Amino acid sequence: MKKVYNIFILIAISFCNYSNAFAQNERNIWCFGNGAGLDFNSGAPVPFAGVAMTAFEGSSSIADASGNLLFYSDGVSIWNKNHVVMPNGSGLLSNSSSTQAALIIKQPGLNSLYYLFTTDAFEGPYGLNYNIVDMSLQGGLGDVSLLNGVLNSPCDEKICAVNHANGTDVWLINTAHYGDTIYAYLLTSAGLNLVPVISPTGVIHSIGTNFAGQLKASPLGNTLAVALYEVGFEIYDFDNSTGIASNTNSINTYPDAYGIEFSPDGSRLYGVPFSSGVITQFDMLAGSPAAIIASATVVSTNSIMRGSLQVAPDNKIYVAEYGAVSIGVINDPNQLGVACDFVTGSIPIPGSSSWGLPNFHVPLLNQAPVALFNAPNHICPGTCTDFTNMSQHATTFLWTFPGANPLNSTDANPTNICYNTPGTYPVTLIAGNSIGSDTLILNNYITVYPYPAPQGILQSGDTLFANAGAMSYQWYHDGLIIPGATGSFYVAPSSGNYNVVATDANGCEVEAVIFDVIANTSPLSFGEGAGVRLFPNPVSESLSFTVYPLNASSVDISIYNLLGEKIFSAVNWELQTVNCQLFSPGIYWICISNQGKSYRLKFAKQ
Repeated sequence: MKKVYNIFILIAISFCNYSNAFAQNERNIWCFGNGAGLDFNSGAPVPFAGVAMTAFEGSSSIADASGNLLFYSDGVSIWNKNHVVMPNGSGLLSNSSSTQAALIIKQPGLNSLYYLFTTDAFEGPYGLNYNIVDMSLQGGLGDVSLLNGVLNSPCDEKICAVNHANGTDVWLINTAHYGDTIYAYLLTSAGLNLVPVISPTGVIHSIGTNFAGQLKASPLGNTLAVALYEVGFEIYDFDNSTGIASNTNSINTYPDAYGIEFSPDGSRLYGVPFSSGVITQFDMLAGSPAAIIASATVVSTNSIMRGSLQVAPDNKIYVAEYGAVSIGVINDPNQLGVACDFVTGSIPIPGSSSWGLPNFHVPLLNQAPVALFNAPNHICPGTCTDFTNMSQHATTFLWTFPGANPLNSTDANPTNICYNTPGTYPVTLIAGNSIGSDTLILNNYITVYPYPAPQGILQSGDTLFANAGAMSYQWYHDGLIIPGATGSFYVAPSSGNYNVVATDANGCEVEAVIFDVIANTSPLSFGEGAGVRLFPNPVSESLSFTVYPLNASSVDISIYNLLGEKIFSAVNWELQTVNCQLFSPGIYWICISNQGKSYRLKFAKQ
């Protein structure tokens, strides 16, 4: 889609939610904690009682296409929709103290088979295992047809699922304990490939209890985020066509890191340490990894022990609050900073909350991108501006800046886009993702003001005069600001280098070239044993000068125009003439220094 706007048009954009209703309904029933249940079929969470499970940490639940509960698990047992353990649904190899103890994934292309993956707790012997639940058994109540198939051991307590780029198959992701490896197992209509894609990340998870903490995938399936209990958070790029993770970026200042989750549009990442319960937001559109880390914003300050974070079908993120009879909610997680609107204890639940919330296979964000941006767009010539990307659902960006340097950028938030020439300029942004692209063209978006009037400095005695007409002035002496020196002229109390910065009505600044100033001397000094004489004046070709005392063998010379620009200089000049043929007609100053004395005289070039 291409959108072209003039700068004066008000843009109104409506943002969509997840469009995959089928996959949403499968996540509509939550069973977790100590007998807690929530039903999202009405669009808002409605508490329900009867959940037979007591899950200290992780759990998972699944519904059918209509949002009716099928079964749930804490990784040790499996309960059917009647809250009864399935006949073969006990003795699974997880542990009540595993962060993401269970994850249920429907086998692609089949209506009755579900894979239930489990992780053992820290340093447990069982690692990552899989089980198959066949919902055609037990009269539709389901039973386990394969129990405790081995995948990998040891492993962290972290599992998540990502749709393959083909939109059908699913990657099961797990991290190795005491290693730097991410494992990706592919689940297809033919079954589970037991040979994983292995990605060394270069960061070894070997410190104490880093096994704990959640692992999540972004809605576009191109980023993984992990909470490492004793370190903080890590972010990886993920290629959902190959299963390869790469480009590890660590955020190592969040001890006790436990919960982590992406916003529904993938633009924000939230993390929480369990002990402090302080929820931090990271702006995934900030640009570089360093910029993402620097974007950290605390969105909850009350100190409550909090655990898992989980995005829900209503596009809100829910927060486990340990021991409470309610859970917290981030009402608008796509919004930047505190506008995300976190509310603690917002949703009452039967039973009580523990550390976990149900782990789900969240479908890929099936939405076209929407391009949108802003920037300071009225600037002075020779200055730069930074662009803020407000695009939705996009993973790639191509910017075009006619008249600027650079002309193009693929950064999410381009900075230092510089314009030298007055005028108006368009800006184009093409935002894309795996679905398509959206083009936004804003004509006449950037206005570069006219050049400010040129400045210069003239000296009369000890008084320095700037060109009149500016809105404000600021004088400097030897590079340091002179407090209170804000008029169009300034009386120099001492010798040195002076310059002035003048600001016009548009706020554009122009600086006069630094002008050598000799204070407490007259422009022309003839006296006993010292003096300078210029001839001819006016001059057309060669300007001659005589320096007293007559035995001066060499002098230093500087010549300035009326703008204060130095157009000629010489050190230890032994001649007593200067060739002025190349000078434009006008008035000039010549400064001649000899034996610690300096003399400034004015001459005219014909």
